[in-house]
Amino acid sequence: MKNGYKRSFSEKSLSGMMQHWTRLAGIPDGYTLHGLRRTFGTYLAECNVQARAIMEAMGHSSMTVTDDYVREANKKRIAVDIARAINQREAKRDAMKQRTVLRVVK
Repeated sequence: MKNGYKRSFSEKSLSGMMQHWTRLAGIPDGYTLHGLRRTFGTYLAECNVQARAIMEAMGHSSMTVTDDYVREANKKRIAVDIARAINQREAKRDAMKQRTVLRVVK
């Protein structure tokens, strides 16, 4: 990205511009470029993109940071799977309770 003088933004000026752009867009304060970057990495990991591809897309020099994204996505995936299994079991149990008991009438 280039500024009005066709030079690259410094880190400080780019952060200031991000704050300016979010205000113009009506987005509450607190959203940062780093947060946007983390959201991107998290999104890739949650979409099951391979760790090596995430590392390259994020520009990481090693897998250490990338592994954090993948680990967190896996934790979320496991929690969702557990919740789904519990809900299915509960639904099955409720369905069993709703069955009417058949009585033999002579």
